[in-house]
Amino acid sequence: MGVIAHAIAFRDGGEWLDARLAGLDDNRTLAQLIEQNLRSTQLLPPEATYLAWLDCTSLDLEPNEDQPGLRTAFDLAGPADYFVRSARVAVSSGHVFGTGRRGHVRINFATSPAILTEVVVRMGDAVSELRRD
Repeated sequence: MGVIAHAIAFRDGGEWLDARLAGLDDNRTLAQLIEQNLRSTQLLPPEATYLAWLDCTSLDLEPNEDQPGLRTAFDLAGPADYFVRSARVAVSSGHVFGTGRRGHVRINFATSPAILTEVVVRMGDAVSELRRD
């Protein structure tokens, strides 16, 4: 079954793939959304992927110490935990990808522009609330 699906995708999926790739290229411009809504963070430009890193170290949300044990992409700490609780936005927590990503979150931008805008606006609102407290 997989071989048949694979062959059909190669034969008939060119237009679909082109549309998906164009959509991802459009969403890579999320720097403008970040600039408008999350000025206290820094977008690390994505390269050949649909995942973007957002440096949130200036928000001072990282825990003081590392938690021991095996880490998975579902372990949340620091800014990722804050965005889930305060903005209802699930992003990957940078600390599980190594010490160089502490204080960062990873955003999947392979979605519609409307959803991506909603995500960034919610995150921006949550940061604004954080700054007021």
